[in-house]
Amino acid sequence: MEETSSKKSLIYFTGITVVIAVIALFLIKKCAIDQKDPITPDQQTENSDSIDQLKNIDESNDQEATPEELIGHIREIMLSADKSKNAQPLIDYIGKSHFSQSQLQQLKRLAASSGFKLDPANPFSRVDGYPNRWSLNLANNSKIIIDLEKSANGKWKIKNIILPGADKKTADTNRLKDNQPSSKSPADDQSALITIKQFLGAVTRLDAAAAGKLIDDSKVSYATLAGLCIIFEEGDYALLKKKTLRKMFLKNTSSGWLVRLRSKSTGELAMFSITSKRENIDLPWQITEINLDNLLSDYAQRALGGDTYYSPLIKNPKGGDTLAIYFDLDAKNLTTRTKRQLTIVAKLLKLSSEKKLTISGHTDSLGSDPYNLSLSRDRAEKVMQFLAENGINEKQMEIVGYGKSKPRLPNTTKTGDDSPAGRRANRRAEILLDF
Repeated sequence: MEETSSKKSLIYFTGITVVIAVIALFLIKKCAIDQKDPITPDQQTENSDSIDQLKNIDESNDQEATPEELIGHIREIMLSADKSKNAQPLIDYIGKSHFSQSQLQQLKRLAASSGFKLDPANPFSRVDGYPNRWSLNLANNSKIIIDLEKSANGKWKIKNIILPGADKKTADTNRLKDNQPSSKSPADDQSALITIKQFLGAVTRLDAAAAGKLIDDSKVSYATLAGLCIIFEEGDYALLKKKTLRKMFLKNTSSGWLVRLRSKSTGELAMFSITSKRENIDLPWQITEINLDNLLSDYAQRALGGDTYYSPLIKNPKGGDTLAIYFDLDAKNLTTRTKRQLTIVAKLLKLSSEKKLTISGHTDSLGSDPYNLSLSRDRAEKVMQFLAENGINEKQMEIVGYGKSKPRLPNTTKTGDDSPAGRRANRRAEILLDF
């Protein structure tokens, strides 16, 4: 009996010993692991800072070395946000400080409604006329506009963001009308100057089509633009190499510039003025006025021997400018000069294939009425034929012959003597761009 009791005690003691040994081994192993990878107070602080940095890193946006990298990174975030229907990753990356409360709500609505889908063919692009402005092109044809700036360390960061739709009106304080206070001085905005330089570059190349894309054709007629190119070509003008432009005024949505040029033959100065406008700071600048009065006077003295009535631009009685080309006595064929002029006109007309133009032929008073009526129509037809040969659809053009019934100047003086200058001004065809 006692022997049985001893055996039970031995088994119980052995079991307890085994349990204690197992616990001891576990504790020894844990201590070894803890000694191998200790967490110091410094590391605890570092980890805490890293978490905070992840929360705040997007406020600075100094991660990218080039604009393309930064915009490309935003594109990737938008693709991910579109799949998850969650705008928060984009908000966190750009930084809440760039958005108003209404913009944050708009971003969330866009994400939830698949509004972050990008145009697969052209997901992002530069905005013409703005050196550091980019467009994220959405699949629904709207855009998210992002302005970038370079930080002190040479990396690019987001300066401003403009969301599509009505929110553009309140996206940031820079979208203000003229004469309202702004945190950004209009003088800091180089986009107006860039537009003027692009326009002048096209004019000096006699590329009326490229220049035409920069005008507001409801304010500046194609006749005026074509006339400016013709004056540059015939007057042999060149822009001054220094101080070409003099700023007359520069506001948030309007600007005025004086353009200074010189005659290549005489070296004497000439000038004309340009006004440009934009509806708001989100839209590109357009040329809205070209004042050629001074330049036309100078051109007449240099290229036309003082004959101001031989100008390629004449005033339309209904308003605006009309192009005019001139013919020799009893002639209906185009001269070398008129062919050069019409080549410029043809390039410009190709911008608006749906528009109409009227070509009217005119004569002086010499000859019979039937003869002059026929000659005037022949002159209009020659102009139409040349434009058609240079790519203008004949359906765009209408011709009419007025004979001697609409002289620009008297064919004779008050005393009844012949007026050669008057007759020459009347031997013409006028091109009325009915745009």
